[in-house]
Amino acid sequence: MSQIAFLIDADNLATGAEVEEAFDHLRRLGTVVLRRAYGGHEKLAGIKDVLKRLAVRSFVNQGRGTTDVALVVDTMDLLHQQRLPAVVAIGSSDADFAPLALRLREAGVQAICLAQREKADADALEIAYDKVIFLGSSASAGEPAAVAKPTRSSPRKSRTAASPAKSAAAKRPAPLPDEVEAVLQAAPALRGGSPVRLNEVSKQLRDAKILSKSAKATTLLRKLGDFALTPDTKPSLVQWTGTPDL
Repeated sequence: MSQIAFLIDADNLATGAEVEEAFDHLRRLGTVVLRRAYGGHEKLAGIKDVLKRLAVRSFVNQGRGTTDVALVVDTMDLLHQQRLPAVVAIGSSDADFAPLALRLREAGVQAICLAQREKADADALEIAYDKVIFLGSSASAGEPAAVAKPTRSSPRKSRTAASPAKSAAAKRPAPLPDEVEAVLQAAPALRGGSPVRLNEVSKQLRDAKILSKSAKATTLLRKLGDFALTPDTKPSLVQWTGTPDL
């Protein structure tokens, strides 16, 4: 599971319910290891109970309009101190953080936005971030809406119930190619389906004798086709695109 830093614009993501929902989404993606909220004193005081329960550190701004600057300055300090994990989530509907998201991506950090759909400029956010999650909605940006299931009434007579054996076979995943399975065994963190730092995977592949000292991990992973490398130029993260273990 990936480690995540969650940075909250408390002037924008201003209710305890929104903060709690954001954490629920992030827990499905990894472990939130760095938790900070920035905002005016009144805004932070309004959600202080939730912030305390979720172990979020509060940073009071220096006056009206300075919250965004405080969040950006702190994030860049953490980046240059090499204290940011591989994934940074920003809790704000404000597209003013787009330059920060792009800068993080240039540094090989995955940038996620958690926003309120009614307040957000969805197009601007989707361009800047690797992933956008709209609070109050079960689907994140770019994900298809759930397909409605047919009702039980008026079933088609031509259909017959599948036998338990056939149902189990249908649910059983197809075996992975040997080369892909070897990579996943050497770098088990990839099985979770979240991005992993490419240099860590490269070392594990060399330790497992899958990759020679002179060979490039990017060449192997692109050849296999089951792995996504980001960014496209000088990738620093790799993600398995198969079905994660449940």
